[in-house]
Amino acid sequence: MPVNLPALAAVATGSVFTYAGVKGISVPDALQSIVQGHSPVGLPQRYAVDPPVSTPPASGSTAVAGGTASGQAIANDALKYNGTGYHWGGPADKPGNWDCSSFVSYVLGHDLGQPIPGGNWGGPGMPPHAHGPTTHEYASFGQSISRAQVAAGDLIVWPDHIGIAINNSSMINARSTASGTGISSIDGTTRYFHGTQPVYRRVGG
Repeated sequence: MPVNLPALAAVATGSVFTYAGVKGISVPDALQSIVQGHSPVGLPQRYAVDPPVSTPPASGSTAVAGGTASGQAIANDALKYNGTGYHWGGPADKPGNWDCSSFVSYVLGHDLGQPIPGGNWGGPGMPPHAHGPTTHEYASFGQSISRAQVAAGDLIVWPDHIGIAINNSSMINARSTASGTGISSIDGTTRYFHGTQPVYRRVGG
């Protein structure tokens, strides 16, 4: 069977563009590396694939506890997604295609029909059409509470991360590509962020 050289060239060109985009390098650099015999898989990564949000496993009980009926509903809904994936900047158009803040938007807006910072689920600039609210917007959303008051359904918000409390010690959060969406220790995550203190917000009444 004859080889279709134009089609083969198109596939090869497409592969070079793909690897250049994934690796964050220029097309000429990608092509030069391949010509020199380097496997595309081994090309250097010029930028992080996802942000450094890999939190420790939870310590203590992972049962939903405390809070209002609305807060417990938020926590129980969020727990349905334990073990799903993570995608930095994901618009939460489906489970697992989310990062930390769009995961929270999915639970509150998509599943429970609650408002999210700046609007409602499905509105302009909101998931699933776009990423929607960031951690900075969630940091002033809802009612401020103290660390001692944290209970099921409350939001734990760092400058660059957010989770949903399931009790006073643990939360569920979309963490990183490597660790996906899962349960983490609230205070352990604070230590991970080198002592950066989160704010605690109560939403949903």
